[in-house]
Amino acid sequence: MFKYSLILSSILTSLIFLSCSNEEITLFKEKPVTDTKRFCYLKDADHGHGVIYNLGYNDQAQLITFDGFPDFNKISFENSMPKKVYSSFDQSYFVNFDYDSKGNLSSINFLGKDSRDKPFELKSKVYTNTKNQIERIDLKMPNFDYILVTTFEYDENKNIKKMYLLENGINKLLIENLSFDDKKSPYINTPLNNLMMYFTIFSASINSENTTYFQNKNNATTTKIYNSSGDITYTYKYEYTADGYASKVKVVKKQNGKEESFDEKFSYIHK
Repeated sequence: MFKYSLILSSILTSLIFLSCSNEEITLFKEKPVTDTKRFCYLKDADHGHGVIYNLGYNDQAQLITFDGFPDFNKISFENSMPKKVYSSFDQSYFVNFDYDSKGNLSSINFLGKDSRDKPFELKSKVYTNTKNQIERIDLKMPNFDYILVTTFEYDENKNIKKMYLLENGINKLLIENLSFDDKKSPYINTPLNNLMMYFTIFSASINSENTTYFQNKNNATTTKIYNSSGDITYTYKYEYTADGYASKVKVVKKQNGKEESFDEKFSYIHK
């Protein structure tokens, strides 16, 4: 009798084990892991002070219009890379971009006609480091009789940490992004990191403005701009979308003991 009970107990145990195993297999098959992440593309950007950009994309999610920027509003692609920017209102002036075999920006070329209707071409050399980051740009721009030699330093997340301008053989610190959040920049899914690099250099060296948000992966929370008439400190306080992109920003600017604030707003489309 004991022998038969032992056999029966062994059979029941095996059936329970098989039942549990089958159930676990079934549950595993019924609940596949899904990726809920979405790509969000910047649609509108209001940077305050009347600076408003409207962005448009084609069916391949390539940025092809950039309304609100004075230099250009159209972008054309070649081999899936942004090749040319121009204004639909004046196509006599445009900018071409060249890339190396790894897809890194290698030159920025300004082409057009001067005030005497004489054609010009100004080619700016771009240097890239071993991490595929822009390390230096020798920028030649229309209406400038000198070259803006600019170098960059990055943090561990590939955000621009410092920007220098070479003057009389000495690197002069222009911009220092002191801290960042861990969220996504509004411009992260656009090609404007390369296309607007010349403007970032120009606005920092001439107007003492920080537009490194075009290049950065994350959002600066504190920035310092070094200015001969008084250093400028910016602090940024963000709100975010459910997907982790900056949606609203409270910006506070301090210079020479004076403080002013303004708001920035961003909206997105999903593709």
